[in-house]
Amino acid sequence: MKTCIALFALLGMFASNAVATVASFDDKNTGTNGYHKPGTGGSNAWTDNGMTFSMEEDLTYGYYWQGLTYSDVNDTTTAGFGNQYAVYGDGLDRSDSGVYAVGYKGFSATPTVSFASAQTVNGFYANNTTYAALAILNGNGPATAFTTGDWFTLTIEGFDSGSTSQGTVDFSLADFASYSDGDNKEDFMVTDWTFVDLSGLGENVSSIQFSLSSSDNGDWGMNTPSYFAMDDLQAVPEPASALLGILGGLSIFVYRRAKTKQTDVA
Repeated sequence: MKTCIALFALLGMFASNAVATVASFDDKNTGTNGYHKPGTGGSNAWTDNGMTFSMEEDLTYGYYWQGLTYSDVNDTTTAGFGNQYAVYGDGLDRSDSGVYAVGYKGFSATPTVSFASAQTVNGFYANNTTYAALAILNGNGPATAFTTGDWFTLTIEGFDSGSTSQGTVDFSLADFASYSDGDNKEDFMVTDWTFVDLSGLGENVSSIQFSLSSSDNGDWGMNTPSYFAMDDLQAVPEPASALLGILGGLSIFVYRRAKTKQTDVA
């Protein structure tokens, strides 16, 4: 019986420690007002707290990147492609003192986060980048300023280890459905870190992919800059749940053995 009690105590200990792993990016070194740019070409995937973030670079015609990088650039006023690494709002990460990630959906690669094993992905905090936000507010190049009915959406899709979809979650970075002339446009777009709940994707997520869509499109695709900012990605590894199941089975076995011994003695 003492063994059984000890196993139940162990079960409780593991359950209480099955907490989320968080990729906060705060230990990444970007320098002051800088960003991650390996500049070596090809795949430059990087990791944070056991999670792998895709990044592709092409140096054929200058510098071109796509996927995910990290940054602490604080510039909420400069419009255009030259300020593609900055988050909007107050220009800081969620803790106001560290680094955040920037995602860009390019022509040939999808921003992807991969996990070492199946996870329950609790979610992450999202925000607009300055590049996208100022294009939405004022227009920029091919992008036109948003007006009534316009929208900008981030879609997150989860996949298992066999690349089978586990579902999608849509998060609105801007929604001008109820906008009227004279309204403050910032009231209809994300301008602060906002939690995106991904728990509905389930317990068997080995990777998540990000895509962007907009009401503003042209001959070459979406006109709204296809960027988003991310911070504090949270996931719970499923092996912890499997271990709880094993311990539960062991506790039942020990309990039955104890009952058998009591019967034998009687």
